[in-house]
Amino acid sequence: MKKSTKIFLLLFLLTAVPAVVLFPYLSASVGLNENGFVLNFSLQGYIALALVVISGVIAIILYFKFLKTLSISKLLFFSTLPFTLIYGALLYMVASLNSLNTQTANAVKTLLNITENGYNAILWAVLLTILYITVLFIVYLFVTKPVYRIEKVLKRLGDGKIKQRKLKIGTSKQFSQIGHALVKINNNYHNIQTNDVFDKVKIPKILQNVLHEGELLKLQNGQVVNLEGFLVCAWINGEKKVKHNLDILKLRLNELAPLAKKFNGIVAQNITDYLMVFFFKSEDALDYAHALCRCVKIKNKHHKAKTDVNVCVDSLTAQCYLDKEGNLLCNEENLKFAEKIIDFAKYIHAMLVFSSDVLDNLPSNYFLKYRYVGNLPLQKSLNLFESLEVYGKNKLNMLEKDRTSFEQGVLFFEEGQKDRARVIFENIIRKNEEDRASFVYFNQCRN
Repeated sequence: MKKSTKIFLLLFLLTAVPAVVLFPYLSASVGLNENGFVLNFSLQGYIALALVVISGVIAIILYFKFLKTLSISKLLFFSTLPFTLIYGALLYMVASLNSLNTQTANAVKTLLNITENGYNAILWAVLLTILYITVLFIVYLFVTKPVYRIEKVLKRLGDGKIKQRKLKIGTSKQFSQIGHALVKINNNYHNIQTNDVFDKVKIPKILQNVLHEGELLKLQNGQVVNLEGFLVCAWINGEKKVKHNLDILKLRLNELAPLAKKFNGIVAQNITDYLMVFFFKSEDALDYAHALCRCVKIKNKHHKAKTDVNVCVDSLTAQCYLDKEGNLLCNEENLKFAEKIIDFAKYIHAMLVFSSDVLDNLPSNYFLKYRYVGNLPLQKSLNLFESLEVYGKNKLNMLEKDRTSFEQGVLFFEEGQKDRARVIFENIIRKNEEDRASFVYFNQCRN
């Protein structure tokens, strides 16, 4: 039994018991004569009325909770049981009115215009029956509504995979289980279809979930497809020692490349000095880039030799294909632009740089501290930003504090106002000697 049900049950007992004790005061407050109802409530009568109403509402809530635990057969019975009992009681009352000669019975006969011939009593019985049938129809309509939903879902499953992760069939326990089973059928249907069609080449799971069947067929046949997403390009370098180079290679192969899978990324297996990882969501790409920087920083604490890392994140439309092992390969021309951004990041000594395309595609609730670091006028005019989240707390706070001044200096520099920019960068350097990007811009302003 759920905790909420236990609470409602306790409240029901706390209100129902005193309601039964005080019910005589309530019945004494309500009278019936030939002119209609006569109300004469005392204080105890009002209290009894309030307790009856509250306990009645709680009882209805408990009853609906009880219905949700039943199978369809029991649900049909118990959902109509209260209306059947009420109908039977009212029908018996109408039929037995003529045989009663009490004050209350005579008052009811007067209100319902029931005479001794009993003709009106039959009309009231017919009216009650019609009302009862109408109520049954409405109840059956609501109870069997999930069956109609199941029919629609099964028709849709017959045409292919449904994109919905959850299928809400009904609120009762049995219909919830049916909905869960249909979700499993939906997922298994997709897996069976994928395994049958694409058994020649091992298609990475992330591509199976994102690409449509036509694109997957092209990849399976070794053809090129255009992928639109976001590319993380990482340059990892250190001291020119054989042992340290081996440590960097192990870090890249054993930790950084497998880490991409956690963030729904797929490594581009091109032979290059850069680690290239492709993502379909900008937030996944940035999350992986931050995790990559943290991983390198952690390794630096354990290695005597220092490892440098520069990472860029940019939008990408790449011509890609799969080799026989299912590794993703991209057209080299699509990757060269990312290398230019890495060169810019090295130049300003920024650990993680991302483009305005990445920033524009982030969710509105994505928390990120960053600053504008310049424009890259190559194939396209590209605004670049530096993530401040990759630095320690002290450095982050200092860079964040001077963010507005730094960005203003960069804008002055790009507009050719180098004297104004130099003053700004000089002031920043005096306060924060660790802002190496300001040093670079300051030196450029002096040249």
